[in-house]
Amino acid sequence: MAVRPEAVRAAIVLERRQEATMVKRERFVTHVTCPQCALNGSATWEEDESGNLETTIKSLSHGFKIGPDMEIYCADCGVKATIGRTLSRSEMK
Repeated sequence: MAVRPEAVRAAIVLERRQEATMVKRERFVTHVTCPQCALNGSATWEEDESGNLETTIKSLSHGFKIGPDMEIYCADCGVKATIGRTLSRSEMK
């Protein structure tokens, strides 16, 4: 069975259109820390599909959860996590 050249061209054009519409989303990782118990972990973020500079949390270290307000909380303490700074237990008040 022979493949018609116009069918091949149409498939190539469709594939190129799909590639052109796919937006590369950046991923980044940041430290998260519970300011109460000093649990340290990380969060992986990805740009939103809409491309409007919004981000979505893709994964969290064990011991952290996402609250209803889309903020990161310590699963044990229920305290809002500090993002970007790692604490040691000696820094606790």
